[in-house]
Amino acid sequence: MTATRRGGAGSSTKRGRTTAAARSGRAAPPRRPEISVVRRGPDPSTMVVVTVALLCGLGVVMVYSASSVTAVRTLGHSWGIVMRQAVWLVLGVAAAYGASRVPWRIWRDRVALPLMLVSVALLGYVALGVLAQKATGSALPFVISVNGATRWVGAGSMQFQPSDLAKPALILWLARLLSEKGRDVRTWEGLRPVLIWSGLTCGLVVFGDDLGTTMLLGAVTLAMVFMAGAPLPKLGAIAGVSIGLGGLAIVGLERFRVTRILAFLDPDKYRQGAGWQLWQSQIGLASGGVFGTGPGLARSKWGFLPEAHTDFILAVIGEELGLVGSLIVLGLFVVFMAAGCAIGMRARTGFTRLVAFGITTWIGVQALINIGVTVGTLPTKGITLPFVSYGGSSLLMSLVGVGILLSVAREA
Repeated sequence: MTATRRGGAGSSTKRGRTTAAARSGRAAPPRRPEISVVRRGPDPSTMVVVTVALLCGLGVVMVYSASSVTAVRTLGHSWGIVMRQAVWLVLGVAAAYGASRVPWRIWRDRVALPLMLVSVALLGYVALGVLAQKATGSALPFVISVNGATRWVGAGSMQFQPSDLAKPALILWLARLLSEKGRDVRTWEGLRPVLIWSGLTCGLVVFGDDLGTTMLLGAVTLAMVFMAGAPLPKLGAIAGVSIGLGGLAIVGLERFRVTRILAFLDPDKYRQGAGWQLWQSQIGLASGGVFGTGPGLARSKWGFLPEAHTDFILAVIGEELGLVGSLIVLGLFVVFMAAGCAIGMRARTGFTRLVAFGITTWIGVQALINIGVTVGTLPTKGITLPFVSYGGSSLLMSLVGVGILLSVAREA
């Protein structure tokens, strides 16, 4: 009977290797196991969507609560202001979904430069409106002033703030410039176009009496330049020059900014003037205690706290929902920033990585400034709490930024 040979050539080779190893007195090397990279933890895109949805939902509820008294006095019914916010929210969600479906190469090659040019043109038009108003007493057509600040364009109740458009526009354009420069960002020659575009945008924004957004854009620029690999000494020099120019803008352009800083340093002295909002904000936060007075029961919105539904909405949240509610809001922003950084770490190109970190810095720093103003650790700036405060163009552009962030995550 003929024996059947099993194993084939592969087995013979394996036996040959084993025999050779045994003859030489050495053990055969172990086979390397196949390694597969498994991403553990929740999906960052899901975390972004959930946190933004919770913040927007809370925002609608709190805008209604904080604006109901003002809406009754000015519009005749309590739903007037929150309905406008709801319209902007629907538009923002649609825009975010559309932005999330756009490939990142389209953002880089076809959208970044035109969007930047449109943003600069609108900011320039508003700056001309400010100059015309100071020179002749009347602004240009479609340039709107609210509470002494000339920042908006539009007609009637439809108003848009160009500085809100500048946030995603500058991030996309700087991401393209920095990714194209590569290692040249380590030199002043490589950083020159980045600083020119950022300086131009910040200069036009500060002319529109919006120092808070100017600080925000400066912080975003520094963060993106750092992520691109610029040396720390150059970052320090850029930050120093920016702080110096900001100080000149505070002292030289508008006297009310100096008054706001003095009110921040001595709120008791300016309690009945420039420090009134800060004083009432702190009273509201203190009145809420740990668990709050209850939804809809804040007293600060009854004419005590101006702009309670916009820049100081966190004070109403702290009064009605207490320290617990305020910490929940803060926690949601922390989760958003963690998810945004995770998306940036997973990005496959320099452009998408810079866009992800730029948008995350934008939302995080804007929230930090608003919270700092509300609790009294920063001077009053007039900047909204992202996704929560009343403000159509701010909400719309913030949601567009989220859509771009999700577009980056899709390509990771």
